[in-house]
Amino acid sequence: MGKEYPFVEDTLGKKLAAGTGLSVCCLTCRRTALLDVAELVKRLGPDHGCLHWDLVKVIYCHECRAAGRDDRNLQFTNHAMTPEQRKG
Repeated sequence: MGKEYPFVEDTLGKKLAAGTGLSVCCLTCRRTALLDVAELVKRLGPDHGCLHWDLVKVIYCHECRAAGRDDRNLQFTNHAMTPEQRKG
């Protein structure tokens, strides 16, 4: 067995353990970025939430901030990672 049900991926540590990815899109300027989940765990800790309201407190669009625009108009997307992507 070894699997926990129901499966919950609500912290950065759980997201890292599951091997899934996370990207962010700025809805103001349309820039997108693939987030480094392992780096987020190092910076914020494994127990930090990975849901929208947890992340929007600590992540912002650098370009929009520099231009004086709304820098937290963000959309986060969870996505599966292939085994090849997980090795990188």
